[in-house]
Amino acid sequence: MNEETVEEFRKKHFENYQNAVMETLKNNTTVLFEDDIYSLLQKPPLDSMDIIKCKFLDLAKRHKIIIRSDVLDQVLEDYRSSIISYLPSWKKIRIDELSKIITSFAPKKESDVIKFNKKDFTPLNRKLKKKMKEDIAKVVDKKVVKCVNQLFTPDVDKNIKNDISSEMVKFVQTNYIKQLLESIDFKIIVKDTTLINGVREQGERFLFTKMNSYLLNEDKISE
Repeated sequence: MNEETVEEFRKKHFENYQNAVMETLKNNTTVLFEDDIYSLLQKPPLDSMDIIKCKFLDLAKRHKIIIRSDVLDQVLEDYRSSIISYLPSWKKIRIDELSKIITSFAPKKESDVIKFNKKDFTPLNRKLKKKMKEDIAKVVDKKVVKCVNQLFTPDVDKNIKNDISSEMVKFVQTNYIKQLLESIDFKIIVKDTTLINGVREQGERFLFTKMNSYLLNEDKISE
């Protein structure tokens, strides 16, 4: 086998490796956003698990009034669908940033492989979390805060309305967003670790084939 053919095989092997790492990144990110984070944003299977709804109902009960549950359900449905619509853009940020490590990789030694280190995720996650916080806060204000007064029946005292509205707005703008972002952060940390390990496995597979294949290893070819 001539040198040109061997070099073609090596080039193809390297391209396949890069593509495999890219696929690992895309699959990992898809699961992170479309499964893990989506599960935090979709309607909970039980009403008792719905933090916002429970807070509203608790406030209404405390003030001895009844709120329009049908309107509340619609408000929450609109809120959730709006938040979920941001998932593709958040997903794109992660893939775009991390794919730069893959496409810019140029091995200097035979044993060099693509690696994702914890420090690689620091600037990405800072950027991603800032964007997510801004988007969530914007949707909370637009879809929940602005709709609070629609939940009351006409007979509810104005002062009670103001008290409930004030407390509810404070809750969704502070504690709720903080809790949600903390839950998202945990999901991201887990997937970052999974991705580091997955890329490491792809590198081990790449080197093993490279060192043991008769088509890719000069020492094997000369045997």
